[in-house]
Amino acid sequence: MSAMPAWLLVAAILLGAAALKAADRTGTTVALAAFGIPGRLAAPVWAVLIVVEAALAAGIAAGSTTAAYTAALVLAGFLLVQVTALAQGNAGAPCGCFGRGGRLSRGSAARTALLAVAAAVLPALGGAPELPPVATAAAAAAVVMLALGRRSAPRGALELADEGPPLGLASPLADWFDGPGELRLALFTSPGCSLCRKVAPAAEALDGVQVRQLDEDAEPEAWAAARVPGAPFAVALGPDGVVLAKGTVNDPRQLASVVAAARERGEAVSSRRAFIGRATAATAAAAGAGMVGSIVRPGDADAYHFCGHIYTTDGCPHPTGLPRIDRRGRPLRAADGRRVDDLGRLIDVQGRPVDEDDRPLTDLEGRPLPAAPRTAVCRAAARRFSLPLQTDGSWYRCCGGRVRKLMDCCAAHPRRINGDKSLKGYCYDNRKVFCVMYFQSSVPC
Repeated sequence: MSAMPAWLLVAAILLGAAALKAADRTGTTVALAAFGIPGRLAAPVWAVLIVVEAALAAGIAAGSTTAAYTAALVLAGFLLVQVTALAQGNAGAPCGCFGRGGRLSRGSAARTALLAVAAAVLPALGGAPELPPVATAAAAAAVVMLALGRRSAPRGALELADEGPPLGLASPLADWFDGPGELRLALFTSPGCSLCRKVAPAAEALDGVQVRQLDEDAEPEAWAAARVPGAPFAVALGPDGVVLAKGTVNDPRQLASVVAAARERGEAVSSRRAFIGRATAATAAAAGAGMVGSIVRPGDADAYHFCGHIYTTDGCPHPTGLPRIDRRGRPLRAADGRRVDDLGRLIDVQGRPVDEDDRPLTDLEGRPLPAAPRTAVCRAAARRFSLPLQTDGSWYRCCGGRVRKLMDCCAAHPRRINGDKSLKGYCYDNRKVFCVMYFQSSVPC
């Protein structure tokens, strides 16, 4: 019996993996974080994986024993990476094996091992296909290119219940508009945000809509009141200030979808429901105004650089307040990214406490003050609350013109640090979010 179907099956699986990665860049690059790939390298690694898998698929389909053995070695490497991640407690993380589909588990590792063994035994089976390598390479390239072409933005805005102000309730955002209007649109933008520059002109061109752009640096109170996840983000309000639609928008088409949804919902809302929404939100707005006043201090408008999630999930305890960290999870001062120790003091590269001008801090007799520990924020929270916490997954937002990496500090605990019921978030295995931190990257957005 010919073994050709086995060759073609292995080739098809590898090509399918490459195509699914190509069709879902975002899902795959985020999944790579579970394997310790830094965010700035995720996109190049994504591209390399696609090329390698597609090339191996083409070679195996052409009957190349070299391609079969190489695929076995590559898959063995994938298996080692998965086993290592599992040993580190990352079970349940996105594996990125077939795009966003699949989770890291013993099953995914077993599947990889089985495929590696299958690729290794193909030469021993014989019966290799004798297709022209040029033809198989062209076919593999065509499949990948078609998959890449499917990576188009969704037609509608990304509307999530826990991002932005609640739908159907009045919002304090109405106070940022000059006067009444049939439909009002708040567009949240950020300095240096290229997507914002693309969406803003489309907002101004909307007919019958009163548009107000709210910059992250200039209007931090508005960002606090709306609790938006990042820029660009749109919120549509009815004449009475009730939130009719919202969502993250990446292009004019998605922005138009927010307006269209708001108009449709506005027509469907009954007078009774509107009254209940106004009455309920009046209390929430009053409470929210007090919260904004207490959270956003003049020197801490930086709070909004955490993209709003600090108000919904709550930050991990930090020596200087906002939970900004470096690449190793250690505390930085949010305003300028300078190193601080566990006492909140600025420190130099040797860990010695210094003043704002980098001069050593001294006691009354002029002797340098002793250094203090500088503990990773998640680890410090674990010690403080006597919980087994660890840093798991992360997600990304465009804030201040740079990509910010928001990181979950996770625990197998039913409550978050603020007492709310814990959520799965981006935590792995059986852990849930306890508190959150952020890393300021230099990657423009």
